[in-house]
Amino acid sequence: MAGGGKTDIKPVATLNFTDKVVYFLDHNSDPTEGNWITLGCPNEGTRIQLPEPIKVTYNGTKYKEFGGASWKLNKDADESYTIKYPSTSSYTTHPVYLPDEEVTMSFHGDSCLKGQDVEIYVFKLTSNCARELLDSFLAGDVGNLNTLFKDSIGEKYEKYCTKLDSCGDISDYKLGCFDAGQYCIVMVQQNNDKSMTVLSSTVLVVTEYELQVDSPGSIVKGNDLDICMELEGAPAAYGCTYGAVLIKEQAYKANIEINSDGTKAGTSVIINDLDIIEEFDINSSNYKSKLTKNELQTEIQTLIGEGNGAIAIGESGQKKLSLTTFDLPVGCYYLLVGAYSPEDGLVGITQKEVQIKNKGSSNNNNSGGNKDKVNETNNSPEPTKNVKKSDNCKQFVTNGKRVKFEFSKADAPVCYLDFKSKKTVGTITATVEELKEKSSFASTEPKGEVYKYLNIRVGNGDFADPDNIDNAIVGFKVSKEWLNENHIDMDTIALQHFNGAQWDSLKTEKVKEDDKFVYFDAETPSFSPFAITANKNILVIEEKPGADVGQSASEIKQQDDSELV
Repeated sequence: MAGGGKTDIKPVATLNFTDKVVYFLDHNSDPTEGNWITLGCPNEGTRIQLPEPIKVTYNGTKYKEFGGASWKLNKDADESYTIKYPSTSSYTTHPVYLPDEEVTMSFHGDSCLKGQDVEIYVFKLTSNCARELLDSFLAGDVGNLNTLFKDSIGEKYEKYCTKLDSCGDISDYKLGCFDAGQYCIVMVQQNNDKSMTVLSSTVLVVTEYELQVDSPGSIVKGNDLDICMELEGAPAAYGCTYGAVLIKEQAYKANIEINSDGTKAGTSVIINDLDIIEEFDINSSNYKSKLTKNELQTEIQTLIGEGNGAIAIGESGQKKLSLTTFDLPVGCYYLLVGAYSPEDGLVGITQKEVQIKNKGSSNNNNSGGNKDKVNETNNSPEPTKNVKKSDNCKQFVTNGKRVKFEFSKADAPVCYLDFKSKKTVGTITATVEELKEKSSFASTEPKGEVYKYLNIRVGNGDFADPDNIDNAIVGFKVSKEWLNENHIDMDTIALQHFNGAQWDSLKTEKVKEDDKFVYFDAETPSFSPFAITANKNILVIEEKPGADVGQSASEIKQQDDSELV
């Protein structure tokens, strides 16, 4: 790879256009250095569970010329190429934003990329954009990248310029607010030889309205699942079509296999053992024709698989749906609900979890949710006068899975909470309060120099204890300015936890640092009052026995929490 900010990372693929050479960096499943983009959690926002695993495998030709351009995959002729999306909690869900919510992104790059100048492009995806691209490919006219981009995207995009930090990362970069729509985020590096390297990309979804869904958290096997939907803030006469998909947790996966000999007829795309090109007749010249509602339901049901879920699509304006579930086995299911407008596209989307139980099992069929649903409150038990600032994040919590709550405010001392849940509680809120003094729930002061006092709550006060969570981690950061000004010994930084009777110093490890902060992970048995503490570096001058005043040799040593004598 040539050009400015040249790195030693070999690109995995190359596209040669008549006006530009484009390199593509590879991904790996490492969540910290795999060249992935993640999006921050909007306050009180929605995150949608992604299929797990997401795995793409390509088999076929490694070089192809087409329509004035050429493509090369840097793999051996008989070698397959696989991308597996990370399975850690921050990657298994994807946020959905509203127009007034600020979008933040982070890039988790290879450390070899440290200090590189990069450009971030955000452009809106529309049906016309997709059709223009597909028309160009079908016409064999894709040789000029600039023409291709202008014909499909035009001038409707945002551009940002920034620099990767000393770890090759970007943390909580603010992109601003966006109008409703679907967007693509692409991060690139411009090289001195006029070529371009694509570092990573992801999708961004902004919906016009928040979609509220009322449905039971559990049903008895054989009963239908009845749901009611409402777009919060939408005009009363707003006409849209609601659809709902119920899919079994074990079937919610995306194993994608692409096979190609370089020709359209010799290409297959298989998702979970279903040939999508053949099933949806994508190679047909009628690709622009729209499926009827019944045809669409049939195709999606085929993709889900018999016995793995159900689908229902209503008429325009119909706000109540019923999913037939009599043939579905007991177990945990994801309920995905969306609202579509012919004029505006996707205008709302949300997700819940539903359990199908055997008759006679303990359950609650009220529309408020299942029996494990946490009864949350937004009212803080901490006196308002002691709360300096607070931040919160919502996540969907499922039995047996790790979940990560990420906090997007740049000045927040806590970056994330991560734990494995022992029960399914649905969507709950994690709240971090930065306090002016020690928590009102702690009877004593912690030892050491205090950087921050904190309250951390997950759900209600009864949820976040060892009976319900396991292997909990608090990710936090400490300002280098505070470390230097207070002469802090970095090795003594610890997160202390008040256990109801005393302060316990938790196992704390440094994970990384950048120009402004040092980042740590601490293991905790539960969530409650915390304090980030440390000890000072102190120089102690000891006078040797028998030495005369003014003639003593000085022995200097480091001692924690001592004074100069």
